[in-house]
Amino acid sequence: MNTVNRATPPEINPLEPFVLPKPNRVTLANGIPVFYFENPNLDLIHILLQVRTGSLYQPKKHVCNFAYTLLKESSPTFSPEDLSEKMDYYGTNVTVNVGMNKVQILISVPKNNLRQILPDIAEFLISPNYRERSLEILQDKEVKNLAYNEQKTDYCAWRIMWREMLGQTFSAVSEFATTSSIRSVTTKDLQDFHRHSFNAENLTLFVTGNTDNDIRRQIEDTWKDVPHGIPASELPLIPVQNHHGGIFHQPMENCLQSSIVLCSLSMDFNDPERTAFSVLNTLTGGYFSSRLMQNLREKQGLTYGITSSSTFFGHQSVFAISSDVNGENTNRAVESCFEELQRLQNEPVSNEELDMVKNYMAGLQLRAVDTTVNAMQKFAYWHCFGLDETEMFRYLSEIKKVTPEEILSLAKKHFSYTKFTRIIVGNYS
Repeated sequence: MNTVNRATPPEINPLEPFVLPKPNRVTLANGIPVFYFENPNLDLIHILLQVRTGSLYQPKKHVCNFAYTLLKESSPTFSPEDLSEKMDYYGTNVTVNVGMNKVQILISVPKNNLRQILPDIAEFLISPNYRERSLEILQDKEVKNLAYNEQKTDYCAWRIMWREMLGQTFSAVSEFATTSSIRSVTTKDLQDFHRHSFNAENLTLFVTGNTDNDIRRQIEDTWKDVPHGIPASELPLIPVQNHHGGIFHQPMENCLQSSIVLCSLSMDFNDPERTAFSVLNTLTGGYFSSRLMQNLREKQGLTYGITSSSTFFGHQSVFAISSDVNGENTNRAVESCFEELQRLQNEPVSNEELDMVKNYMAGLQLRAVDTTVNAMQKFAYWHCFGLDETEMFRYLSEIKKVTPEEILSLAKKHFSYTKFTRIIVGNYS
């Protein structure tokens, strides 16, 4: 019997770039675009409603999250309990994800039950009736969550980061949540925000499953009467020059660890350098064998994990490195992070290490589109930035072309010590 030699990695086969199948597009009478991703073997219909709104569009803190979180409890016809029971009976699930510049509502319904339940779902999505009691319960929950989170170093570090990065440009997000800010939200706030944001101009539909003509007719008839409204405006740019080099420390009593966030404002998703920068980010802290993981975890034992990532919104993003460390190791951990960033600016990465990162990223992209549901959600993400199914081909092709010299140049451009705001929360002296 042959034994597997686990010290020898499996052979890596090169991945040829490919283009995903083009979805079929239909435009409803009110102008809403609908993208169909065919899968005749999937009798669970998935409908993704993407609303061009989000926390960065809200006039008052918490309003966007509360307005969309409470939709399922705001049917004008059914009580929350009765609607929940009916959705369970028809095997229906509705999940809501509120982001910074988009809200996604994913509806999954067995094909044979769509006619019985879709009108009830559309009713609370289009014409919600926000209830005082439902809002009070959510507020009570959020007040308790806030009290709990304020004891966590990572939560406090990230909220300082968003305060410093977003500043006055997006004060309804950047200001700290308080019990008072949570309690100040009214059902009128929710009604007004929903009416302003949920309209035909801000809505896009993505559908996958076994969608025959009858299913399509049901879907299109349901959403063709969504009212018109004012389209969401472009998000303003945050002045980059105001965010370089700040240092923020928040002590926390009886705490054995510190949370570290090193952050800077960064590029637009459609920036020509974005793909190459994503390779640099992965190399830096974007996967388990990254430079920061190898140094701070494997070599020095300072942390269980450290990551780097970019959060995109509007025509900008925030790049952040984050980790939790023992309080006594905080200075050493921060210095080690900047040492790795400096090394990337001074020493070209080897072709072997760069190829490993590229193969990892290519595999990650394949897993992101391995089902029609995943492919639909990936397409919806690209659509936010004006891109289509050809983005996969472009992305994989561009990854293959990234060179050590390009990585070096990007690191010098984006990883300068003075570009980063340093945030430390916890036991640190």
